[in-house]
Amino acid sequence: MAGAERWLRRAAENGDADAMAAVGQIMQDRWDLAEAEEWYQRAADAGHAGAMVNLGVLLTMRGELAEAERWYRTSAETADTDAMINLAGLLADRDDRAGAEQWLHRAADAGETDALVNLGILASTGGDPDEASRWFGLAADAGNAAGMFNLGVLAEERRDLTAAEEWYERAVAAGNHHAQVNLGSLRAARGDSGGF
Repeated sequence: MAGAERWLRRAAENGDADAMAAVGQIMQDRWDLAEAEEWYQRAADAGHAGAMVNLGVLLTMRGELAEAERWYRTSAETADTDAMINLAGLLADRDDRAGAEQWLHRAADAGETDALVNLGILASTGGDPDEASRWFGLAADAGNAAGMFNLGVLAEERRDLTAAEEWYERAVAAGNHHAQVNLGSLRAARGDSGGF
């Protein structure tokens, strides 16, 4: 055990919630999910919002959705935007679109651009590409690469290949690897072997 981890464990055992969450993350990174969960649980019980989210993720992976929702909701009420987005995902998965939108709007209002992308995805799956484009555009304007990528997808679906290419190029420049694949496919389809 490295020195830093030893000090974190000592602090965690002495009741430091940040240290508990950090030890949980170390254990999760090592795929020791049982010990990670124990530390996240202790930190969450001590009120650590990030640990609540991480605990919710582990519970979601295990299919314990009601308990995961409880922790996401508790953390979301502390204004944790990751919790808001994860809670919205659970609600959307069980067809509570209104609940999902409510939490995504709260996260977006708090400045979380991934929430804008998720609002666009909800609109797209709801059959409203214009509304989806609006949300993706807001995300893209804020520098969100996933928003740019999704604008490219919408443009490609509308057969506006020039706009699709432009959005994919912007998304690639912003670090979106999915856009790189789509841009390559788009260029290959027209016989352009040019690089990125």
